[in-house]
Amino acid sequence: MKRKLLLSLLAGIVLFIWGFFSWAVLPWHALVANQFSDEAAISIALKANAPQAGIYFLPFSEQDHGPNQVGAFASVLPQGTDMNMGKMMAIGMLNNIIAAFLVISLLSFSPLRAYGARVGLYALVGLCIGFISHAPYWNWFGFATEYVAVIIMDTIIGWTLVGLAVSKWNQTEA
Repeated sequence: MKRKLLLSLLAGIVLFIWGFFSWAVLPWHALVANQFSDEAAISIALKANAPQAGIYFLPFSEQDHGPNQVGAFASVLPQGTDMNMGKMMAIGMLNNIIAAFLVISLLSFSPLRAYGARVGLYALVGLCIGFISHAPYWNWFGFATEYVAVIIMDTIIGWTLVGLAVSKWNQTEA
């Protein structure tokens, strides 16, 4: 168990470093996002029409969806956000370590022991995580194909890097 926790810490650090590189250095996330032409007007409209923090659908009613109807899926924070980067990074690191622990625990049941096979298994896990968690937003909420593709590729790369690191340090991952 101690080894699994240490490997989870290593994997969490790898995911954290990859996440920083992917979001802060590479341009791909910015390339698949759009900026509102008048952010101030949108902000005023959201604050006036979204009285509490939460997820909002536009249109909310299924019968109001149509080809000429504007649609949106938004996480609205009418009171703004506290961009406490230290706190957010700590929570992000903890999320990465927990996710790594779960994946490492799951993969400890795999009979595969060869380094390349183990790395491939982590890459496959990345594909599964990315596809399962993001493809439904593409299908059901119309998220842009390019955005979903970048997020899925980001996830695959992150977990492949984890596989490279963890498989190097522990062939059995017991």
